[in-house]
Amino acid sequence: MIPKFYKINNPIPFFNILPKEWQNLIVPYWSIFKNSATIYVLKENNTIVAGGIVFSKNHPHKNEFEISNDYLYKLSYFYIGYVWVIPSKRNQQLASKWLLNLKTKHPKQKYWLTIEEFSLASFYKKNGFELLKESSNPFLKEWLLTYIP
Repeated sequence: MIPKFYKINNPIPFFNILPKEWQNLIVPYWSIFKNSATIYVLKENNTIVAGGIVFSKNHPHKNEFEISNDYLYKLSYFYIGYVWVIPSKRNQQLASKWLLNLKTKHPKQKYWLTIEEFSLASFYKKNGFELLKESSNPFLKEWLLTYIP
């Protein structure tokens, strides 16, 4: 079955598929960010199997590295966060399909994101993102990637 891409208004079903530690980072603060964030999901048989949040102005729990790159919002980049695929649907390229649908829906939009595991860089590069910079903190390594259509 080919999953379908949707923008959802009720965040609870998406939040419920996230790991608990991610829920703790976004749910209590959703009221602050909901007006400048959009949740997009992939559904199969009306069940959310993957999704993510696109932030247009600000995003929660920014660390020093992300704060230092906030200028990207002023350059009309949107931040992609909380991208998740349910475990039973992994290795089916659903995250790539989610990104492709997002870029198709907003063909002129620029995006940025950060990763804490360098192994994810190849995934994002395969999906059109470029590695822009690496954090200088040796105890909290992060990488920033951007997508420009």
